[in-house]
Amino acid sequence: MADLIQILNNAASSLAAARGAAATASNNVQNANTPGYSRQVAVIEANLPADQVGDVYLGQGASLVQVTQARDRFLEAQLPAAFAQSAGSSAASSTLQAVSALDPQAQGGIGDALSGFYDALRQLSQNPSDPSLRQAAVGSAQTLALSFNSTASAVESARTGADAKITADVSQVNQLASTVASLNGQIRAARAGGGQPNDLLDARQSALDQLAQLTGGAPVTTNQGDASVFLAGGAPLVVGTTANALSAAADPANGGHVAVTLSVGGATSAVSPGGEIGGLLSARDGALKTAGAGLDQLAFDLAGQLNAVHQAGFGLPPANATGNALFSVGATAAGAATQIAVNPALTADPSLLATAAAANQSGSGANVLSMVATGTQPLSTGLDASGALAQVTSAFGSAAQGIAAAAEQDASLTGQLTTMRESTSGVSIDDELIAMQKAQTAYQAIAKVIQTSSDMLDTLLQLT
Repeated sequence: MADLIQILNNAASSLAAARGAAATASNNVQNANTPGYSRQVAVIEANLPADQVGDVYLGQGASLVQVTQARDRFLEAQLPAAFAQSAGSSAASSTLQAVSALDPQAQGGIGDALSGFYDALRQLSQNPSDPSLRQAAVGSAQTLALSFNSTASAVESARTGADAKITADVSQVNQLASTVASLNGQIRAARAGGGQPNDLLDARQSALDQLAQLTGGAPVTTNQGDASVFLAGGAPLVVGTTANALSAAADPANGGHVAVTLSVGGATSAVSPGGEIGGLLSARDGALKTAGAGLDQLAFDLAGQLNAVHQAGFGLPPANATGNALFSVGATAAGAATQIAVNPALTADPSLLATAAAANQSGSGANVLSMVATGTQPLSTGLDASGALAQVTSAFGSAAQGIAAAAEQDASLTGQLTTMRESTSGVSIDDELIAMQKAQTAYQAIAKVIQTSSDMLDTLLQLT
C-alpha cells in the first residue's frame, strides 16, 4: 500500500510540473507581441533522491524547479553600448541634417547674396551717379546682411532645438532611473522569498535599454541582483534602490545653452552623457557651434574690410559724405552674423554711398572698384570671402555626411544584435504550441497514472 501511495504522491508532483509547463507556454503565447517580453522556460527536474527498494532505485517523479528567462548573457552585455552608440549618432545626424541653410547648393544662401552684392557694385562702378544703381547696390547689401542673419538664425535654432530635446530627455531619464531603482527593490524582495520575478525583470530590462539609448548608461549587476547604472566617467545614475537626478540648466559660459548635471547626495557636478543626449550635445557644441562661429567671423571680417574702404570714400556732391560705415556690426566677432545690418543712413539716402575716392567726383567709381577688390582680398582666415564661406559650408557638410554614415552603420549593428536577441529571447508561437501539446500529453498520461494507481489502491483495500 505504501508503494501505491508513493506513486500517487509522485504523480501529484509531476502533474503540477506539467501544469506549470503548460501555463508557462500559455503565458509566452499571450505575450508574443508584448514589447520587452523575454520568453520564459519552465525548468522541470527529476525528484531526488530516488527511492531505493532492495537493489533497485525507483524514481520519485518530477517537479517544476523554476521558470527562467531565455536570455543570452554575452549578447545582453553587448546591447547597452550598441544602443547608446546608435542613438547618439542618429540624434546627431538628425540634428545636423535638419540645417539646410548651410547647403552650398541651396538657392538664396549667403553665397548667392555675396555674388549678387559684388555684381551690383561692379554695375555701380560703371555709372556711380545713377540713382537706380545706387539703390540696387544698397539693396544687395541688405540682402547679404539678411542672408547672414537668416543663416545664423537657422544654426542657432538648431542648437536651441537640441537644447529642448536634451531637456525633455533629461526628464525621461529621471523617470526611468526612478523606475529602475524601484524595480530593484521589488526584485530583491521577490527573490528573498525564493521567487524568480520574470515580469519585473523584463520591466527593468526595458527601462535599462531606454536609459542606455538616452544616456549611454552602463548597467552593472550587483551580488544582490540589483542593476546599478553608471554614466561615462563612473557617475552613478542608479545605485541599488537609490536614483540620482539629472538636470538641464542654462550655461552662461556656452551662450545660455543647457548643460547637463547630476546631483548625488546634495552635490551637483557636470556630466557628459552618451546615447541620444550625448549625440545632441556633440552636434550642438561641435559642427553647429563651429559653423556658427565661422559665419560670425566671416561677417565680422567682411563688414570690417568693406567699412574700411567705404569710410575712406565720398558720396555724391554737394554733401560729399564720408566716414560712413557700410555695415553696422558688433565690436567683436561673437554674434556678428546675427547683428550685421546695412547702415540705416545709407538705406534712407543711397547718395551717401561712398563711390568716389575724392570729393565732388560724382562720376568717379574709384572707391566702388576698391570695394569690389575686397572680394578677392584675404580675411583673417587667410581666405577671401567666397573661400571662407566655402570652408564653413564644406566643413559642416563633411561633418554631417560623416555622422550620417556612422549612424547608418551603428543602426545596422544594433539591428543585428536586436535580431539576435529576438531569436534567443523572443517567442515563437509554433514552438510554444508544441510545448503546450507536450505538456498536455504529459498531463493526461500522469492523470492516467493517478487513475490507475487509485484503482489499484481500491482493489488492495477490498482485499484487506
